Amino acid sequence: MLPDKGKISASQLAIMIFPTIMATAILSVPSLTMHYAGHDMWLSPIWGSVVGVAAIGISLGLNSLYPGKTIIEVSSQVLGWLPGKLFGFVFFFYWPHLIGLIIRVYGEFISSNALPETPLFVIMGTMTAVCALNVRLGIEVVGRTSQIFVTLLAFLLCLIFVLLIGELNPKELLPFMEKGLLPTLKGAVSPAAWFSEYIVLAFLLPFVHNRKNVTPIMLSSLVVTAIAMVATNLFCLFLLGDLTDSFAYPVMIAARYITIADFLQHIEAIVIAIWIFGIFVKISVFLYIFTITAAQWLGVKSYKPLVFPLSYLCMVFTYWLVSDRPGASSLVSTSANVYTLVILLVLPAALYLIALLKRMLGRKKKRS
Repeated sequence: MLPDKGKISASQLAIMIFPTIMATAILSVPSLTMHYAGHDMWLSPIWGSVVGVAAIGISLGLNSLYPGKTIIEVSSQVLGWLPGKLFGFVFFFYWPHLIGLIIRVYGEFISSNALPETPLFVIMGTMTAVCALNVRLGIEVVGRTSQIFVTLLAFLLCLIFVLLIGELNPKELLPFMEKGLLPTLKGAVSPAAWFSEYIVLAFLLPFVHNRKNVTPIMLSSLVVTAIAMVATNLFCLFLLGDLTDSFAYPVMIAARYITIADFLQHIEAIVIAIWIFGIFVKISVFLYIFTITAAQWLGVKSYKPLVFPLSYLCMVFTYWLVSDRPGASSLVSTSANVYTLVILLVLPAALYLIALLKRMLGRKKKRS
């Protein structure tokens, strides 16, 4: 039983997912991929997108086997009550962990680049409160606000790219594949962790009212996200070269290169705007998934009474996870990416395989 009666379209779902992936990836992925892949960093998101294809396939597969049910409901049917509850508990614990990290990174970015005198708690708390209000209004409101903010995000991101064209140095692409394929695959671990977030489809597909064209729309969304990630990596590479991995937020540094005449300067404010628009959608989507996960795991009919208590829990996690700025940046690391891939890809893949085996065994029994 779904704890929210609202419905969205497949295109709205695709629009919601784009900032869910890109909001944090746009600032962090260039430096992480440069560290391993060097001048071939632009290839890493392409390899990483394969994980996105897998996540979409798993989500659509589970939805076809158990139409109208989220992965939390499916786990109980496939694994049984107790194993299903344990499976759900993993996500019940993981979502505040992830949301807390997102909120903390957002707060520290805004604090260091825009509001250094404002207490960190105020920056994080106001964003969390606004996202909680958005979530409490339902999936339809989350979908509509995503459409508005993603339009602004895409426009501003394209504007940044256009204004940077005059500063680009394509020679930074060379030497191509200097150290072979392996470094680009190592660099792909970080983008792969972000692409694994496409598993949110396994939680949100039951809220899509017409699922006929979901597969091509989701794959198109994946292609657009991969192109945006590759373009971001290329622009950082062309501007900063080997220095890309020395900055926590290379895109922010790249935006500071923009100076047209004497009147168009300090364009980094646009990057901050892109970050705010994207992170609002990202927190809203994950907070919504967290609340419906909690509602279904606890057997609650409506998710709305849980929104504000769980939002507060996520705020607690922001301080429980890290106590200082270096701690926050260190969490966005290779070990954290592997942790994300295990939760968001390996566990759902295992559930899907078990579901397929049960379906095959069930058919054999019927035939015999």
